[in-house]
Amino acid sequence: MPNPFAGSRGYARLSNIFMVPIFRLLPIPRGFILLTITGRRTGQQRHRPVRAVRRDNTLYTVAMLGERSDWLKNIRRQPHVSVKVRGNRFEGLARQVTDPAEVQAATELYIREVFPVDYTDYASYHWGFPTRSKIVKAHRAWVRDGVLVAITLDGAS
Repeated sequence: MPNPFAGSRGYARLSNIFMVPIFRLLPIPRGFILLTITGRRTGQQRHRPVRAVRRDNTLYTVAMLGERSDWLKNIRRQPHVSVKVRGNRFEGLARQVTDPAEVQAATELYIREVFPVDYTDYASYHWGFPTRSKIVKAHRAWVRDGVLVAITLDGAS
């Protein structure tokens, strides 16, 4: 049975309630980051664990809820973000990826990269037994239905 709550704002919020404290205290697994953004209405810092892949000094992630994503709305208002990547913190600038060549390259990277934590993530999101091919198919759907975002890291090497 697929997860009937996956893709809803409520499920995303519930996930954040559990995952943010874990990601703030423990090492973040490879393939995820803790994104810190400024709330567009409150001006307060908000933390979101998101799946991300890295190429050079750019992280690529997907706002899976598309235009309904609060964190996407927040970075459109204030694109300066900070990220925790494993044990390191970086400042960066977030933007929606719109250049067709970059969209293609980032999509291929996002879909192709499968990390060990993706198996757990898939099982919790889809309530099914994860395989590499199922994970790749899910990543493809997330990019297709969501909004691809690039975060350029300041001073990253």
